[in-house]
Parts: sequence; C-alpha cells; structure tokens
Amino acid sequence: MYFSDDSNPFAPIRAADYTDEQINGLWVELGAGWMSKVLEPRSTVSKYILGSKGSGKTHLLRYQSYSVARLRAPDKPGLALVQDTGCLAIFLRTTNMDAGRFELSKEPEAALKQLFSVHLELKLLDLVGEALQDVRSTTPDTTFNDRDLLQHLAKRVADPSFSGIHDLQSLRVWVSYWLRTIDDATNAAAFTGALNLRLPFSTGDLALPMGAALRKWHPAFEATNLIYVLDEIENLSVKQQEVLNTLVRYAEGRVAFRMTGRLYARKTLATIAGGEENREGSEFSVTRVDDILRGTKAYGEFATKFIAKRLGVLVGRGASRGPFLGFDPRNAFEEPSVDELVQRYAIHADESRFTRFFREAFSKRRQAEGGVVDVLPVLVGSFPPLLQRLNVLLFCKKLGLKQSAVSLAEKIRRDCEAYLQSTSLTSNSYATAVGHWKWDLFAQLCRESKRKDAVLPYAGFATFVAMSAHNPRNLLVLLGKVYEIAAFKEVDFGRGGKISVEIQTSAAMDAARFCFEGDSNYGLQSDQAREAATRLAELLRTARYALNVPEVSPLAISFDNDELTPIARRTLESAVNYSLLFEIGDGRPDRNTQRILRKVQLSPMLSPRWGLPTGRRGDISVSGPLLNAIFDPTARDDFGVLLRQQSTKWNFPFSPPPRDFRQNKLF
Repeated sequence: MYFSDDSNPFAPIRAADYTDEQINGLWVELGAGWMSKVLEPRSTVSKYILGSKGSGKTHLLRYQSYSVARLRAPDKPGLALVQDTGCLAIFLRTTNMDAGRFELSKEPEAALKQLFSVHLELKLLDLVGEALQDVRSTTPDTTFNDRDLLQHLAKRVADPSFSGIHDLQSLRVWVSYWLRTIDDATNAAAFTGALNLRLPFSTGDLALPMGAALRKWHPAFEATNLIYVLDEIENLSVKQQEVLNTLVRYAEGRVAFRMTGRLYARKTLATIAGGEENREGSEFSVTRVDDILRGTKAYGEFATKFIAKRLGVLVGRGASRGPFLGFDPRNAFEEPSVDELVQRYAIHADESRFTRFFREAFSKRRQAEGGVVDVLPVLVGSFPPLLQRLNVLLFCKKLGLKQSAVSLAEKIRRDCEAYLQSTSLTSNSYATAVGHWKWDLFAQLCRESKRKDAVLPYAGFATFVAMSAHNPRNLLVLLGKVYEIAAFKEVDFGRGGKISVEIQTSAAMDAARFCFEGDSNYGLQSDQAREAATRLAELLRTARYALNVPEVSPLAISFDNDELTPIARRTLESAVNYSLLFEIGDGRPDRNTQRILRKVQLSPMLSPRWGLPTGRRGDISVSGPLLNAIFDPTARDDFGVLLRQQSTKWNFPFSPPPRDFRQNKLF
C-alpha cells in the first residue's frame, strides 16, 4: 500500500513527505486524549505547538485536518465529521508558500508585510473553500446559506471584483485568480525590483471573518471552531511572523490558530500593530510536544505498535492490506547476554588496566595503614570480572580518611561472597550496587579487552526505545539502519528473522553518526553546538571509564545557570534546539544551598559515538569554569586542563583535590 517489496519501511522519516493516505495508515495512537491535548479543537485560544525534529507535530496535526479525517470516514456526511471533530482544521505548510519571495522587492516594509498577509489569507481561504464544498456534497438534504456567508465577508472585502461572487464555487475562482495575480507580480518583481499590484483587501479582512461567516453558513458551526494550522513556522522571517502574530491578536475568538514548529521556531512575539507583543496566557498558549512524549508511560507500548504498523504494511500484504497483527517487534531483537560477553572479553585481573590504576591511586594515599598488597587481593580474589571491578569501585567510594582500609576491604569481600551464595533475588545494598553499576563496569571491560570484537553492544528492544528518547523520528532512524543492514546480510526482519546484537550495534553506530554529522548541520550555530556536545561527551566518557565512576550511567550534568556566560548560554540553547542535548524537567536543588540547579543531558541517540549509556540515573555537578569551557567557544582552550583535573579527581580518589593549573591571562 505504501512501500514496494524491496523498500525500507522505516526510510520515509518526514511526515511532510507522506501522502494523506500514509498519514492515516501509519498513525499510531499515544494514549487516550493525546490528540485533543495538543490540538485542543474546542479552544478558541490560539497556541504554539513546539517540538524537536521528529516529535510528531506534523503527523498529528495533519491527521486531524479535515482532508485527512475525511479519508477515515469516507461514507460519513461532512457536516457530521466536523461536528464529531469539534473543529474544521485547515492545514497549511508554510514551506508551500515560498515565503522568501515576499522579501525580494524594493517595496516598503509595510507593503511587503501586507502582501504576505493577503497571500497567506488567500491560501487559507482556498483550503477552507475546498473543505466546505466537500461538506456540502457529502451532506445531502441539508441547506447551506452561501448568500449570508458571502455577505458577511463582503463587509470587509471592498474590492469591486468581490461583488460578482454568488456561491462557494465562484468564491474559490476569485481566490484562485488573486493567488495567480500575486504569483505573477512577485515573479516579475524578482527581476524588476518593484511590485505593480493593487491588493483586494487588508490584513485580517478575509481569513478572520471566515469564522463568523461559517456560523451564518450553517448553525452547526456555532459549536465548532475554524482552526488554521500553520506548520513549520520557523521558515517564516521575523517580519512575516509579525504578520502572523497580528492575525493571532486580531482573531479575538472568531477563528483560532495552531502554529507549529521546532523548539526555536518562534522568532518574535511582536505585531505590526504599533510593535505590541502578544503575551502567553493572553493572546496565545504553548504546548511542548517533547514534554508530553517524555511524560507518557505508554511510550514503550507506542513504540511496539509503531514498529509493527510499519512492518505490517510491508509484511502483511494481502486482501486486508492492514498491519501484520501477529508480529511483535520485541521478539525480533536479540538481547545481549552480559554474562556471556564478560566471559568472552575478560582478561586476567593482574593484567587489567583498572588494577594498575587502583595500585597507582592507592599508593598516593597519605594514610599509612594498609598497603596495596594487603587490600587488592582481598577485593579481587577469584571473583567474576565484573564483581572484581565493583568491589574496587565500592572501596573507592566508601573509604574515609580515618577508616581501616583492610577492614573495609574484608567487609566488601564478605558482601560479595554472600551475594554469590544467595539463590534468591536479594535486595541488600550489594545486590543493588550490582544492578546499578553493571553496565558501566561492563563498558570498562569492553574498552580494556584485548579482543578485536570487544565492542560495547547497543542492542535489545528496550535499548532502542531508550535511545530514541521518546522521539518517533529517532525510532525511524534507528530501525531504518537496522533494516538496511539486516537486508544486506539477508536477514528477513519482520518475517521471523532475528536481528543479531552485532547488526543492532552497527545500526546504532550509523544512526549516531547520522544524527550528529548529517542531521544537525545548520551553519555556525549548529557547528558550535556540535563542538560543545563533543566536549560534554568527553567529560561524560571520562567519568564513565574512571576508576571511581562518579555517577551511575553518566549522561547528564547539573549546574548553576547564572554561571553561564551569554555566549555559553546561546550555545547551550542551540544544542537543545538541535536536539543534541535535552533539558531535564525543572532541575534539582543543590545539596548545600538548596538553589535550583539546571539539568541537561546528552541525547542518547549520540551515546554509541562515545560509548556512553542510553539511560541516566544521577547527574554530574559541573562548576562554572568547566561549564563555560564546554559551551563558550571563547573559553574552550581551558577545557583540556579542566578535563584533566576532573580525570585526576575521579581516578585518584584517595588524593587531595587537584590544583587549578590554568594559566592566567597577562592582561
């Protein structure tokens, strides 16, 4: 229905490229009330719907537009469809307007804004007219009052040509005429630099009265809203967004706007009404799709259905052409066996890097009691490789200046022996530590292994869901890479073929490379954001592979936002806007001052690039100098020195804190 036999069902990743049939066929519901919470079809307050790339804004809003909803109920009367939906939703992508041409001529700024507004309103009215004609043709034995609708519009449209309009069809002909006229004039202005054009109405005089005009067309519209959905508003210039803001301000409940775009889409709140700004809570509200996605507990179930639907369209061909309901994608992903991989990658403790690090670190301890020879064999003994590392890690974390090193080592050894001898699931502190630190210590083992195939695996359905960070597009990118590699290796994904850990890991690496190198390339700002993300990743990697790992699954940092320089703050904002980093809730209170610290994390889609975890537990507290060395391009020269200081702190936990060896500026 949607893909050819040899096509990759996960390859089309932009909802803007889907047909209306694909929007319907590939839709997966994300919990009850998800759609209405975003669109709010019965609200007359305009709103911004913002989200990162791939968060599903376009798919969701197109799904609820009249033209797509009509496909789901081809036999239902159009008027009943509008009543059931609660609105007449008209969807327009701003990229289809070629908005840049309205800024090319030498006309005054006010004239260009007026031209853009008239063209935008004509485009919207053309779509409204198309929907209304469908409503009429599919709702027999019902009277619709074209005359009263047109008379209401004529109060604001004074152009003489409007007087010849007598029904919806002639209204659409009039709209098409003016669209062609404006197109011809702007095309000519690209060469002459001047517009020779008289506009038929002023800003807001056509699109805004249409809401009240519909109520005169049929009484059913008294209880339904006319909603204009404008997608990808980041493609509009600041001046053009001022026009849009003006329409929002003057709508006054007659119609409502839903303006969608990326996190950075909104460039201004100013209007052309004397420069006044619209205010959140008054003229508009804001919905952030990412917050809804990350806050839902049903995302895992959504991901399962999402993948099955994609594969089902390809696999389940037949009379029904519906999804392949017998397919469960969770069964197609081979899960990595930590115990098996540990045995494969393990090396003798005496040859291990972590034992050498421990000997060197402990030899610098000021307290004379207990030598390395007395402590290390107690901690390592003949225990399994991961528990050897865990025992050393627990020793590093628990040893105090006045504590007996030998006594602590013996206690950790007894706890480890008790854990190994236990035949039931235990809930003591040692068992908890195993659960917390297992994957970080396994990552260290992979890094130190002398085997060429010792690659940290990124595999398992749950891992891929975690990597996607509750973003459907990320899931498509990951699965697209899996499908591509599996097809090359002749593994029939979707028809019982099992995707190996090796294939999944290769796909995760490719997806991380794509998201970092090719999917966020927008010029200088994105370059600086990627460089900052790289420095942050180096800090997190240093933490994860340290002797004394500071946090479980280090993927997030916390910091005092006031310590950021203005340049660092802009770079951080860009990194969040381009989905290299994610903001985490409302931060957390500082342990000492109770001041609220800001928290951000690296996107787990990038984790395979640096051997980092896909999930997070705690966060690493970052000081002001190191923070600005990460995010401020003018301070990045300090990063190497500050990172070495952090590395010394984490790898020599028994020594005094390292001194600041940064060279002060002479002037």
